[in-house]
Amino acid sequence: MQQLDLRVQKTHTALMEAFENLLHEKEFENISVTEICDAAMVRRPTFYNHFLDKYDFITFFIKHKMNEIFDFAIKNSNEEKDNFFIIVFEQLLDQFDNLLYLIFSIQMNANIIFELESVREYGKSMLGNRIKKGASDEESPIELSYKGQIIMGITIQSVFWYKEKRNQISREEIIELYTQTLEKFS
Repeated sequence: MQQLDLRVQKTHTALMEAFENLLHEKEFENISVTEICDAAMVRRPTFYNHFLDKYDFITFFIKHKMNEIFDFAIKNSNEEKDNFFIIVFEQLLDQFDNLLYLIFSIQMNANIIFELESVREYGKSMLGNRIKKGASDEESPIELSYKGQIIMGITIQSVFWYKEKRNQISREEIIELYTQTLEKFS
């Protein structure tokens, strides 16, 4: 989180924790601002002092989650260029299904893409910066952009595939398959 007043930080933290707990029980579309506020013990007017609506809050929440995942990957990756993506992949595997659906629905759900366009652009920017860091001098900006889209697609589809097949394949096996796929792509 950016440097904010301690009260603001506490409010944001309470809202995010309450929302994440609610996501364990139901999908985003079925969660109201009132439920989030009640669970966080934050008054509705306070919520609206910080966020325009539920979609503004979800944009904030997803960016925060993405920051956690990317920050962890940056801190724990080494100079090997694909290592960052493997760590991001492992972090995504550890997220619960409703949260993953929410994060990835930005890519797939046309109804909320407009409201969450800034989150999508943020994710593309973070991945793009990481791809540029490991790029060769011969790769053009359009090639790097394409490579970023492909890696994002591989990552998203691999996580969802694993979630559906997790009773048939171990976590270690899917990480190995994902790693092999990235190696073939690079």
